[in-house]
Amino acid sequence: MTEKQKSEAINQKQEIKSKIKFRLLPLASCLLSLFFLLTAGCKNKEEKKSLPSISEVVIRINNREITRREFQDIFKKLFIEDEAAADLKDEELKNLKIALVNQFVEEELLLQEAQGAALNVDANELSRELEEIKREYAGDAFEPTILSKYGSMEKWKDELKKKLLIKKIIDKAITSKLTVKESDAGKYYKEHMTDYKVQEQIRALMIVVKTEDEADQIRERLKKGENFAKLAEEVSLGPEGKKGGNLGFFSKGIMPKEFEDVVFSLPAGKLSQVIKTVYGYHIFRVEEKKGAKDLKFSEVKNQIINKLKKEKSDAEFQVWMKELKQKARIEVKEELL
Repeated sequence: MTEKQKSEAINQKQEIKSKIKFRLLPLASCLLSLFFLLTAGCKNKEEKKSLPSISEVVIRINNREITRREFQDIFKKLFIEDEAAADLKDEELKNLKIALVNQFVEEELLLQEAQGAALNVDANELSRELEEIKREYAGDAFEPTILSKYGSMEKWKDELKKKLLIKKIIDKAITSKLTVKESDAGKYYKEHMTDYKVQEQIRALMIVVKTEDEADQIRERLKKGENFAKLAEEVSLGPEGKKGGNLGFFSKGIMPKEFEDVVFSLPAGKLSQVIKTVYGYHIFRVEEKKGAKDLKFSEVKNQIINKLKKEKSDAEFQVWMKELKQKARIEVKEELL
């Protein structure tokens, strides 16, 4: 797998995780004073004695009370168990705690709005969302991952239900009311035409083996007419071998340069010479080629409309959330941290 493919896989996993975590948004000015309440370093025994009990209410959002235990449990779940947590500086921990306070506030205000609008999530909706998320996990990794974070599937389902309610109230209050005219999308397209150019793409098959002798023998067999895909399934060491050596369509900049230098200069249907790389000895055959082209507005219209809607939605959300915070009764105690 190339570095770029690894990066895309990591980004994909992060996109999946975001489905079950509410995004952290900038903290409103009414909460910025918390920054000065945070302390760094280890506390001595006398200071520890003065800490509030774990049942102490540390955050109030209208009628919702959040205890010190609840805050600490969520903070630990989201941040402390992260792989990089040990490397965080005091200042970074402070900022994370500020962000978590803001998450509590915004999430609770949205849930209260959903309750006021009589919104709910039925069993079928919850089940569909659960199955969608589950499909993104490899093998049996789903349940252990959830249990490690939430302790039980029921607790996770409760959190998932909250996220779906939040999505519903945002849709009702903002998204459903937004429209983007086709003329606005057309104007955006004209101003950003360079973003809608498709580079030359090819689809190639590949066989990779350990030794040059083996690669030479395989190439001779291919020259005599053996099926490339079947031979790739039999002998290729790469993961794409199980798919007949199919690398799919890709443009320049995706694959290692040693690959690209060969396949982009190779006519469709022709075998490459044996190519040596750090991965082994390779043989390629280009199956299809697609020339570079400019995408027409009709091809990207819906994509642009959705992009402009999202930008509008994000801006409207910030305004709406500021109004909700201004109307709410929010209290954060010094003993929070």
